[in-house]
Amino acid sequence: MRKYLLFPVVLVLVVSIAGIAGNNPVWARPQPITGADSGGFNAPLRVVKTITESGVSNIGGVCTIDVEFKVSDVKLIADAEVPVLESKKVPFHPETIPGYDQQHLLFPGCHFVHYKLDENNEFKIVDRMSTDDGSATVCFGASPTVLMTIYYYLDNAAGGNKVWLPLPATFEDEGRLVCAPALYTGVYMPAASVPLIPVSGIGGNGGVNGNIAGGSVLAPSSEVTIMASGTYAVGGICTIEAQYKVPGLSDTVEVEWAMENLSEDTHVVPTDAVEGTFYFPGCHVLHYKDQKIKDQMTREEGDWRICFAAIPEKTMTIYYYQDDLTNIIPPWIPLDTTTENGVTCADLVDWSGVYTPVGK
Repeated sequence: MRKYLLFPVVLVLVVSIAGIAGNNPVWARPQPITGADSGGFNAPLRVVKTITESGVSNIGGVCTIDVEFKVSDVKLIADAEVPVLESKKVPFHPETIPGYDQQHLLFPGCHFVHYKLDENNEFKIVDRMSTDDGSATVCFGASPTVLMTIYYYLDNAAGGNKVWLPLPATFEDEGRLVCAPALYTGVYMPAASVPLIPVSGIGGNGGVNGNIAGGSVLAPSSEVTIMASGTYAVGGICTIEAQYKVPGLSDTVEVEWAMENLSEDTHVVPTDAVEGTFYFPGCHVLHYKDQKIKDQMTREEGDWRICFAAIPEKTMTIYYYQDDLTNIIPPWIPLDTTTENGVTCADLVDWSGVYTPVGK
């Protein structure tokens, strides 16, 4: 199977990519503060895609859909299921799993509508895609700190009785994606259960934090302490891969909130000279050695990499500025950035700093 999307969740990465904050994805804002692509703050709009050819599509940074068509008389229309008010009305009866808190849906999800040509050569909606016609697989960002699966509900449920139903889920891309078949016309959404005993080495409350009222949770913990080599999801905003080569190293990574909650520190770093649109929030990485912030890391000590969900139809570059909690050193500086399968990544610099993706 292909590698699809690192979401923090990407999308967002994880993430899922994505938690909810006022019924909006945590990386999104309904309207730009200034004009799009003018160097100000902006957020991606709702994405609707018509898919007629086999391949992997990124749906608004929320999920990916991998479609393989066996015939030419079918198509699929996909959209990021935002807002989520309608989906919140659908009954959700989660499974009880020993050792875990009750499952909670991770809004938003993705909506898929399958079509097939009828005898009049017109595309008509079908409730289920036939396996003779093709296959479809949806993936969301997965966090190693929670137990995840995927649910769906039918658009045209019998008698109008919509209900969330579990799907057989698998993990791909070294556990960073949770995936499931997406043959039905309906809404698909990841769900997670929090360990009753917090996961060792992960900051916050074991990977999920915030309000769980109303059948929803926020993204993974917005502050993570890294004590061992591995890949970590941070707040559904970014993922950090750390490879330690010497003992005594650690990192603290936290979401650097923007927009209305933009930290005063980030506010003072000019953005006018940057070519493109900042997609806040970003992530603040602090390097430690022997529990003290280290002025400069070296390649002999370790390697670090950061990834964000890519914004569809944008050329992405990750920028940073130095910030070790004592000194802020502008300006924003671009990094050598790669984008593949809906994920934008760059190697970290040797100093503690704030990282944010920019789209053009």
